[in-house]
Amino acid sequence: MQLEDYFEFHTTPVEYIRLRGNRIDIDFVIEMHLEGRNAEEIAERFPTLERVQVYAAITYYLQNKEAMDAYLARREKIAEANYQ
Repeated sequence: MQLEDYFEFHTTPVEYIRLRGNRIDIDFVIEMHLEGRNAEEIAERFPTLERVQVYAAITYYLQNKEAMDAYLARREKIAEANYQ
């Protein structure tokens, strides 16, 4: 299994990356990781995720840090615009 197989990549109508088989965006897992939570704590917060999915999300972020930081910034900008 390839790392990307753990995710669903969507571009329209809105760009988002979702963990396959769930309605949980990678954003939430990465945000908790960046706040210092470990994979076990994140898996407890999202009981529908398998631990391997949490590890896959963190690994994907670390392997694609520059692109993922840009993705997260775009998502934040969209969220802020929607909030306004």
